[in-house]
Amino acid sequence: MKKIFFATLFAAGFVLGASAQTETQTQPQSKDMQEVKESDVPATVKTSFKSAFPNAKDVEWKMKEGKYKVEFEVNGTDHMASFGTDGRLMSKGMKIRTSELPSAVSNAVKGAYADRSIDEVYRVDKEGTAYYLVKLSGDPETKVKYTADGQLVKEKKDQ
Repeated sequence: MKKIFFATLFAAGFVLGASAQTETQTQPQSKDMQEVKESDVPATVKTSFKSAFPNAKDVEWKMKEGKYKVEFEVNGTDHMASFGTDGRLMSKGMKIRTSELPSAVSNAVKGAYADRSIDEVYRVDKEGTAYYLVKLSGDPETKVKYTADGQLVKEKKDQ
């Protein structure tokens, strides 16, 4: 009876240890982005957000480089925005279909990343200019930012 008890206890400890290790490995790797509870977001930022996006659902806040970044849904479409600590809307964007990419951006992505496929696309408006964020499949995960005329602005590879 003692052998069965200790064998069960050993197996349970092994399973719990493996489970804890798996949870640690699935934590986000980004050190520069921190999740923020909505209660910790300044009132000026929340007021500005609610004014700009009154129908937002599934709201998630993060802090990056001194800016409040928020991801949310409106009518089933993924959106994002960033706000300064003073509540000023700095950028906003929404997920779009790959077919909605300007041809210059589509051609630039296909030329530079012929061996990759597009996972997601976002149109982002910042300071009156439209940008296109493209997440590419493959390893390492790659995110690129283009202007509407197909000029590469930024490339980020997650490792």
